[in-house]
Amino acid sequence: MADTEKSPIATVHQRVTHAFMQHWRKHSNKYPKLIRLPGDQARQLDKMNSMRSPGEMWGVPVEIDETTKGEMIGIDGEVIDLATIELP
Repeated sequence: MADTEKSPIATVHQRVTHAFMQHWRKHSNKYPKLIRLPGDQARQLDKMNSMRSPGEMWGVPVEIDETTKGEMIGIDGEVIDLATIELP
């Protein structure tokens, strides 16, 4: 793997983590309602978070939806496209 490429598993985890941080800043540390991911990304996220219950991240349910590329549903109903989250 080239230096500029990232593991797909790590990338999914990083995008979700950064989406949480953005949501917390915008909504006074409140958690989002839901994370929707296609099945392959949901499984990748579960691998990165093996110390928690499958199908959730930090208490937020992870729903499998093959019609999405990955999104977080905010506490206010805003849909955050995870593909648009910039990674460091």
